[in-house]
Amino acid sequence: NNEYLNRTVGSNLCYRSSNNATETCPDWENIGIRDETRNMIVSVKWHTGTIDEVWSSSVYDNVEKFNADAVYKAEQSNHTGKEHCQESSGTYCNDEIDRTITWTGNIGLMSPSDYGYAIGKSVKDKCLSKSLNTYSSDNCRENDWLYDENNDQFTMIPVPYATYASTVFYVSSNGNVSYGGADRVRAIRPTLYLKGDVKIVERSYEDYGSIDHPFELSYE
Repeated sequence: NNEYLNRTVGSNLCYRSSNNATETCPDWENIGIRDETRNMIVSVKWHTGTIDEVWSSSVYDNVEKFNADAVYKAEQSNHTGKEHCQESSGTYCNDEIDRTITWTGNIGLMSPSDYGYAIGKSVKDKCLSKSLNTYSSDNCRENDWLYDENNDQFTMIPVPYATYASTVFYVSSNGNVSYGGADRVRAIRPTLYLKGDVKIVERSYEDYGSIDHPFELSYE
């Protein structure tokens, strides 16, 4: 929400791995948000709540607890996940960082429910009734436009893990929603909301909106 959003050079150091380790940042001046695109983006309140239950395989595999609808409701809740991290006597639960259930800004990351809902074609109903842990089957990942077979992708939602407060959900390269440490190196997918008066430019392509001919946006 600074260098990337404004396409500027900052400290040129980005966090990587644990204990505040840093590395040289990407080239924000070339890959950041352009002026014409920045004007289309609106600052919004992002919900960062999570499931109100200590994380376990019984939650992970439970369709009623971990389908897209259930996870979306959890993201809107007032549970931070950290309240369940009490079983460790070390520093893994005691990082002294306050958790919030909302965050306001321009650029965020996708949530697990975003990935769950990004299903199209004839498999939509079947996939939406599945646990996000099983999207690698029934052609769910193949019809999910947020799936990336080459990268694990972070989400911005924490996991209510019993022994590690730094655990977050991510979309695995195998197509399932998984979980792991926030200090690990994984891909990110910058996510944003458009202003209400942004319009889709009319084009005559039969496959307009596809990968070959994506929608073009305009804003006046």
